[in-house]
Amino acid sequence: MRILPLLISLIFFAMPLRAETPWGAADAIRSEAGRIERLLYRGQSAARDAEIKDRLQQIATSWEQAAPQFGAERDAVDSALADYDASVRADDQAAAAKSRQLLWAALMAAARVQALAAIDASDAQAASDWLTVRDYARASGDTAAALAVQALGDGTLDAAATHETVEGELLTVAASELRLAISRAKEDAAADHPTQYAGDLGRIEGLAGYLGSNLTDHLGDQGNAQLEQALARAETDPAALSDISTLIAGYSPVRLSPEEKLRRARLLRRFTALVWEEYGNGVRNGEITQPLEYYEARLFRDRAAIILGDLVPQMQDTAQGERLGALLAEMKAKMDAREDGVEPLVAEALAIIEASFGEAVVQGGYEAAVDALPATLDELQLMAQAGDWSGAELKRLEAYSWFDPDIEQRLVPRAPAMTLRIEARFWEGTAARPGLGKLIEDQLPVAEEVAGIKEDVLAARAKIETPVSPIGAALQSAGIVFREGLEAVLIIAALLAALRAEGLQPSRFRAPIAAGLVAALLFSFALWAAARWLFSLSTLAREAIEGGTALLAAAVLTWMVLGLNAGGGHVANFRAKLAGIANPWTVGSLAFLVVFREGFETVLFYEAMLVDASAGSVLIGLVGGGAAALVAGWLILASGRKLPLRLFFRITSVLLSILAVVLVGAGIRGLQTAALISATPVAWFPDRDWLQLWFGLFPVAEPLAAQALTLAILALPWLWRQLPRRSRVGRAS
Repeated sequence: MRILPLLISLIFFAMPLRAETPWGAADAIRSEAGRIERLLYRGQSAARDAEIKDRLQQIATSWEQAAPQFGAERDAVDSALADYDASVRADDQAAAAKSRQLLWAALMAAARVQALAAIDASDAQAASDWLTVRDYARASGDTAAALAVQALGDGTLDAAATHETVEGELLTVAASELRLAISRAKEDAAADHPTQYAGDLGRIEGLAGYLGSNLTDHLGDQGNAQLEQALARAETDPAALSDISTLIAGYSPVRLSPEEKLRRARLLRRFTALVWEEYGNGVRNGEITQPLEYYEARLFRDRAAIILGDLVPQMQDTAQGERLGALLAEMKAKMDAREDGVEPLVAEALAIIEASFGEAVVQGGYEAAVDALPATLDELQLMAQAGDWSGAELKRLEAYSWFDPDIEQRLVPRAPAMTLRIEARFWEGTAARPGLGKLIEDQLPVAEEVAGIKEDVLAARAKIETPVSPIGAALQSAGIVFREGLEAVLIIAALLAALRAEGLQPSRFRAPIAAGLVAALLFSFALWAAARWLFSLSTLAREAIEGGTALLAAAVLTWMVLGLNAGGGHVANFRAKLAGIANPWTVGSLAFLVVFREGFETVLFYEAMLVDASAGSVLIGLVGGGAAALVAGWLILASGRKLPLRLFFRITSVLLSILAVVLVGAGIRGLQTAALISATPVAWFPDRDWLQLWFGLFPVAEPLAAQALTLAILALPWLWRQLPRRSRVGRAS
């Protein structure tokens, strides 16, 4: 009996180890080194030392398997890895923090050489794989390099152009990260954090080495010598960091094209504007009232500072750039102290940005979003890999705020089903494939889902950026108003028909219905205008408004359906109490709620459509789609004159019940998207786009349960009437 286990062991050890990919090894080294750094903060113990030793062995094993694929560049990584290993074994926290950053810089530099060599050989797949070993842009996005390599694979871009694009982006990101590392080093020095400061210095030194000859060519021999001297002095004198900042103040690895300069200027303006939007919502009277908004305000300020560093060398008036830097520094100081006075600083900064880069910089919400979303997802992945799950969740919400409204609003008219799928991937996903929200909640790897979302966003961009013909724009416009307006038209028409069947005159309700419709439209435009010019309305707040309004409309509609369907006999008193609900006030309120629920979002959709479609085509579609929805309502009313009264009443009652269920599903789903209700995907309910778009039926437990409960409540009058009369009489006695 012992022979079989022995044979299995022999077979296992005789099998060769799976070859580690270079990018897999780099990721393993980075993540394990991060865990080791956290372990070094703990007090010494046998268990801690054993875990550190085990993780060092894992790093060594990963590198040993992947090193040959790094070619001649492996020597620099070998040296950096040896320094790192020695500092960790010496239990020197500061030296380990510094050498870890130098090790990562060496890996990135080696991977860059291999990626560019693969591009020169027109091997797009290898280049794409090697490009995963790099720093991703925190503000400007990583889409240029990714799209260039994709175009190389598709044969639409040659190797030379791809090489130039990719190398330019890698160097530009490194220059931005260098400025950020200097800023953090100053902060850690001021806060007396020696270990973090040592890591910052390693980051600075490593990035300076990564930039290599490009930085040397800019500084010249004398400037390069001064940089080396300042780096050496910074080990003991943080004041040397200011000299480093001065030396690289005008440094830009590549000259930005006018299009790229405008793109980054738009990002700078957007992030600067968001500072006050988030800070104004997050801080009141020196107290943090909304932690997420306060966190994002500081994050947006940091990103604005990074982009400014890229743009200052490109600005004609360097004094304006210096003033912008001073304003951003003042913002940081006031936000750290939770003081007032941030708004005027933001206003002055925005005025300088617009004066420096022209009126075109004010536009570009969508462009900013597609640039920022991939970088945010990459940061989310890094936080998850480091075990910072609370930070990853904040990043998820930030990434979703880039998708909705900027990308979603332009995608919905073109591909509503794709919009639903991408939105679900940010949240709970499906039972078969959990979304980011579920993965982060369960602390599971997110890399695959992040990659999937980025692929979906690229596909969405292709949809959005495909030119729309006048006919296509008209059809999309008609589809929006028909889809969004049909529900309201059907509810009002079916309700009027049911009231007529009950002997009530629909003419009594025309004025309140018209008033409710006009008020809903006015409120929708007013909310849109207020959110644009008076205050910020976050994505989650908008989802909460839509969800809450849908549930309120569903409650009113359910109440009215129950009143209309209540039977006589034992429930006569109940019906008498409900008879008064079908009055002009409740009918007008229902009209307001069902129109206002989608009115604000519909205004945003049309605003997005007008970006790249003619106003005439959009107007034609609006009129046509609205007319089609009204025809559907008219058919319901007209059919009441031809069908038997009892049959017609039953049909309208069923239709109203269905619409109430739809509203409940949409309302619960809206609150889930606003992060107010948890979401539990189920495998037993079909995941169909048309069920979600037209019937509010999602493969999620919470809305399905609420809809089942609504159906049960609506069925009570019918179930009561099915009971034998004698049984009801006996129960009454």
